[in-house]
Amino acid sequence: MALVSYGFGFFCAVLLLLYYIVPGRFQWRILLAASVLFYGFAGPLWILYPAASSVSVWYLARKIGSMTDQYRNWVQKDQPDRTQKKAYNQRLKARQKRFLILGLLLNFGILAVLKYTNFLLSNVEGILHLAGISGEMEYADWVLPLGISYYTFQSMGYLIDVYQRKYDPEKSLLRTALFVFYFPQLTVGPISRFDRLKEELYSPHRFSMDRLAAGGQRVLWGYFKKLVVADRIGPAASMITGSPEIYGGVYALLGIAGHVIQLYADFSGGIDIILGISEMFGIHLPENFDRPFSSRSLAEFWRRWHMTLMQWFREYIFFPVSTSQAARKLSAAAGRLAGKKAAGKVPVYLASLTVWSVTGIWHGASWNWVLWGLANCVFMLLSQELSGLFRSLQSRFPFTDGRGYQCFQKVRTFFVFCLPWMFIYYPAAEVFPRLLGILKGEGLLSLMLGGYGTLMDTPDLMILGLGILFMALAGQICGNEGLKERLSRLPWPVSYGLSFVLFLILLVTGVYGRGYEASQFIYNRF
Repeated sequence: MALVSYGFGFFCAVLLLLYYIVPGRFQWRILLAASVLFYGFAGPLWILYPAASSVSVWYLARKIGSMTDQYRNWVQKDQPDRTQKKAYNQRLKARQKRFLILGLLLNFGILAVLKYTNFLLSNVEGILHLAGISGEMEYADWVLPLGISYYTFQSMGYLIDVYQRKYDPEKSLLRTALFVFYFPQLTVGPISRFDRLKEELYSPHRFSMDRLAAGGQRVLWGYFKKLVVADRIGPAASMITGSPEIYGGVYALLGIAGHVIQLYADFSGGIDIILGISEMFGIHLPENFDRPFSSRSLAEFWRRWHMTLMQWFREYIFFPVSTSQAARKLSAAAGRLAGKKAAGKVPVYLASLTVWSVTGIWHGASWNWVLWGLANCVFMLLSQELSGLFRSLQSRFPFTDGRGYQCFQKVRTFFVFCLPWMFIYYPAAEVFPRLLGILKGEGLLSLMLGGYGTLMDTPDLMILGLGILFMALAGQICGNEGLKERLSRLPWPVSYGLSFVLFLILLVTGVYGRGYEASQFIYNRF
């Protein structure tokens, strides 16, 4: 069921009515039933995948948790000394790790088989052809289940947390299933933590008109980003990257920048819709974006972009890899060869390389995505290595404290973020020739003389420009408060008036009408 559809609106309206009619203790059960039904619309057999994750995670977390309880009871009853506790705990962790590994292999295995089988077969086929062995591989005809990456990462984070004894496991299978199945975040995320979401999901919520209005305003804002900006700029950007023989040089950079703006408006718009709907139910999901285009460095940008995924990678991949035995051995070897300073960088480099490789392959099963991840890794490490030099230079020139230089930093960071995306929209062999054409300024004169007119009609271009400006101003005005907090401080006639104006703008300028088929959100495919 597409988020941009009358069916989805009707589904949410009926669910809201049922949710607040039933007694509070039944509300989470209504959400679970609705979530299973929502997933069933995508394909009844698909329900088996999140159901398998729910059952396996619930069972394995309970097993791990019961062992932890036995350890606590033993400590409380027998009062062992430190040595005894350490020995017992080591044996216990070894047993618990087997259940953790079983859960990781099962759930990530399902994700890997469904998402990467054809990628693996295509590589095997390529190797065989290089070896002179002819023949065609028979590819798997599988459809990737809705939201499988999101609920897999979320449920595995829960299992790892239980193993690390951050909190006790959930005893109810149905409650665990709601954590996995919760229908809004199955579409575009965000990736939530169990300890922060459980009270939101399972506690009763009274109806609140203010909460309903705040959620509705957030939903409207999400549809504005999607229908006014993302779906308008997308075709023009695709025209550029899809016709490299016509649009080269500076046009290539324009096309990639267009895709990045489309991606942000589409993805953050979907998150706004999801967070707004959850707000109506009294459930607060974590934010996934924090005005990334206000960033003045690449590291800051990635802290503000797809925040829940990057936090997941940092906590469950970066830190474990950087503190692993392999990292310590490599660090020691680097120290012997190049000194203490190099030894300190090895764990960070190894962990960064691992995280960005996984980030690339998470986004898509192709070498282009792997190259995209590695390019981001190189840019991140370079920016970290040069940060000291930049700070030294800035301290010598007073103008770097001004707003003009800060604006330059934001624009520079935006285009540095854009560059790796060339690996996604162009064949890898064409990326560097395209970069050379951009540096030479090819096509700049054509663009300045109105070449953009071949991409988009003037009215659409004006609406798009105003839409992007509107998004930028909203982010600047709201600052760290967020849209809901900012609107809540206004008198209610002003707040509702602004919402009505936004609805009219969406109604008049949104990309829809006869012959239009609402496009799915880009991050649905991940």
